[in-house]
Amino acid sequence: MSESFEPKIVAFVCTYCTYAGADLAGTSRLKYAPNV
Repeated sequence: MSESFEPKIVAFVCTYCTYAGADLAGTSRLKYAPNV
């Protein structure tokens, strides 16, 4: 088992919450994985 486990996360959100969350993460300079 040389592969590392990488979970897949599914989220159902409204359009407005998604944009607000992305804007907040960008302005706060939060670090997150590129596959998020």
